[in-house]
Amino acid sequence: MKNQVLKDLEPTQFDAFWQDASRELKQIPYGLIQDNIYQLDGIDEVCDFHYFGAKRELIFGFYLRHSHKKSPTILMFHGYGWHKGEPLDFKDWYDLGVNVFSIDIRGQKGQSKDLFPYSEGDKRLMTRGLLHPEHYYLKHVYQDGMQLIELVKTLSFVDQDHIILNGASQGGGIVFALAGLKDVCLTFADVPSYSNFRGRMDTKNGSVREIVDFIQEHHLDREKLIKNLQYFDLIHFAKRVKSPVIVSVGLKDDICPVVYFMPAYEGLNVDKKIYEYPDAGHEGGSMVHHAIKLELLKSYLSKI
Repeated sequence: MKNQVLKDLEPTQFDAFWQDASRELKQIPYGLIQDNIYQLDGIDEVCDFHYFGAKRELIFGFYLRHSHKKSPTILMFHGYGWHKGEPLDFKDWYDLGVNVFSIDIRGQKGQSKDLFPYSEGDKRLMTRGLLHPEHYYLKHVYQDGMQLIELVKTLSFVDQDHIILNGASQGGGIVFALAGLKDVCLTFADVPSYSNFRGRMDTKNGSVREIVDFIQEHHLDREKLIKNLQYFDLIHFAKRVKSPVIVSVGLKDDICPVVYFMPAYEGLNVDKKIYEYPDAGHEGGSMVHHAIKLELLKSYLSKI
């Protein structure tokens, strides 16, 4: 599938921006705090936890742990406006022999809040900090993921050389960006968001509509804001990804249209595979693709 969408230029300070973002995290209290430990049928240990993310926001999650050895570990990132789910939602992943971590993205339906005093924006998350990329909502979200990866690697039951990322929609965009920011071994990105902000703004798809509406309501400089958003665009993370990426898309998706994601996919210089579902919208491959991912991960794990 070839794409005709124009790409905006990468910011000259892109790497410096994210190096600064990484340094910011080193100034934040470091550690994963266990809140509640319990067992469920067939799971060695379940633990509710929290940690300090960007701007010292508390990020809440849970993990499913294998207690007998250091295990590969998969990190789950949910869709926009949703939450981390329940531990048993991930038992089929756990049964493959991996630890599973799932967190609530800040400011959405879970426990994680978003209390930073943004200089602009409102209840619409994608508007928060738009005029200042160093304080933009998505920067904080990506930093929360960066912090989680580093924390998980310090845990005694985690094989730090085999960190896997998984996410859909918002989560698909987050994990794609994180794969360009951190060392991981495999990424599953389904119907990914956050690629080609200009295009998404032109056609007002999904959560990016919040940005367009905010610009119009406040008579803001659209081109300036598009430049700000380039720091968070998957297109510019693609060439920095070092590990294999498995992608799925729905060819009738009008929330995260595939045409806007393809420049990011085409920019990957690693082993990659895309699964296209011709009659699917934003649900993508749904449970069919979920089963494929489980088989792919099972095959991957058998080789390590």
